[in-house]
Amino acid sequence: MENEEKKELGYNDVYEVKEPGMEQNEETFNPTPKRPGALTFVLILSMIGSGWSILMSLMSAFTRSVFGTMMENGDSAQLTEKISTMYSDTMGIDPAMMAETMERFMEIPSYYYIITTILYIASLVGVIMMWKMRKTGFHVYTLAQLLVLLMTAMLGKAYIGMGDIMMTLLFVAFYAVNFFKKTDYSK
Repeated sequence: MENEEKKELGYNDVYEVKEPGMEQNEETFNPTPKRPGALTFVLILSMIGSGWSILMSLMSAFTRSVFGTMMENGDSAQLTEKISTMYSDTMGIDPAMMAETMERFMEIPSYYYIITTILYIASLVGVIMMWKMRKTGFHVYTLAQLLVLLMTAMLGKAYIGMGDIMMTLLFVAFYAVNFFKKTDYSK
């Protein structure tokens, strides 16, 4: 008797109400769009890149603050020489080049690394939103990536290469094409 009542009211096996005349063929109706394979691959690359950038920014912020404290408390020339010698002995890096790299690293303010960490977290959030096929994620990701490039360029002391700019623009263009073209992903 209970099953007959459910059928009369339009219930299906999972107890969802179906209005009469509104039956959907489950093969053609898919409320969440399917993600193409190429988009999935590029999203995974973006997740890896954003995650790695978060770790590198955090590590740089920590290292910058530790080196700053050590240089304030001691002889900065002696510390630079010790670190340069250590790197040249273990990795074969020229001590003069390493000393110059450390000096440039110390010229970059600590807040830069904190802000880039926040922006890379926003970038990762955008990628996760795009993974769920939400177009808002594209805007979050694009804004975060462009702000990282802009901040680095405005700071002037951090290195920004043409490769960084080109990769950012390539990924943004790929996402724009995939999220805003008129394609039905439900097939």
